[in-house]
Amino acid sequence: MKTILGRFWLPGVLSCLYILGFWLESHQQHVSSSAAKMLPVAPGFSDASLDVLTSTSSTKEKKLRFFAFLQPLVAVENQYITQQRAWLEALQPEHLTPQEQSLLQQLAVDYKVNVSSDLERYQELLLRVDTIPLELVLAQAANESSWGRSRFAREGNNLFGQWCFSPGCGLVPSRRTEGASHEVAKFVSVQQSVRAYLRNLNTFAAYQALRQLRAKLRRNDQVVNGLILAETLQNYSERGNAYVQELKSMMRVNQALVTQVVQMSHSE
Repeated sequence: MKTILGRFWLPGVLSCLYILGFWLESHQQHVSSSAAKMLPVAPGFSDASLDVLTSTSSTKEKKLRFFAFLQPLVAVENQYITQQRAWLEALQPEHLTPQEQSLLQQLAVDYKVNVSSDLERYQELLLRVDTIPLELVLAQAANESSWGRSRFAREGNNLFGQWCFSPGCGLVPSRRTEGASHEVAKFVSVQQSVRAYLRNLNTFAAYQALRQLRAKLRRNDQVVNGLILAETLQNYSERGNAYVQELKSMMRVNQALVTQVVQMSHSE
């Protein structure tokens, strides 16, 4: 009897261990897969206020304070977009599970993508779910808000001149053209203004050229920088190309300050 049991005991144990190992691996993959399928959660809005930008007679100090105030807010929002893009790129668009289809549709609604098929939805989202270079964000914020000192920045946390069209949705411009109905949007925080601006560039038809150029640079493994993307922003201002050239000049002139602010943030 002992001989017979010994003959079957070891193979039986090995089989059980193999099955157990297979189950654990499958379970771990299932848990990891389930976690990977969840969309990233949007970060909460910081209460950082423009009030910290105290008056100074030094132009360099004024710029440095503005960039240092805004840089971490831009970093948080770009990181959120990076996480959304990573989730998107991990999908197999031709073999989506029902849960993935639902989440992809949810992301499509957020990014104003209205197409019929999952594959088209995925491809259009790859164009839209992407970051905007820091130097371009800072230049537009400085330009549109007079370095955080405009009425719309101070009263509405609006650094980018974004409009809204429902009565009472924002602040009425003092020089609004007669018959016009737009207002300058108000935000609960500066960070909300940053998020809305990034979503603006990533969704509005007027900035499709920016998204296409950015995607082309990505495909060719080229650097996506603000100077290049600024060329596509003629529609952001009524001043057209003059506005674009002003942004590019601001980025060149303030390049060293932006680099300094980024280095400061890394050392904290």
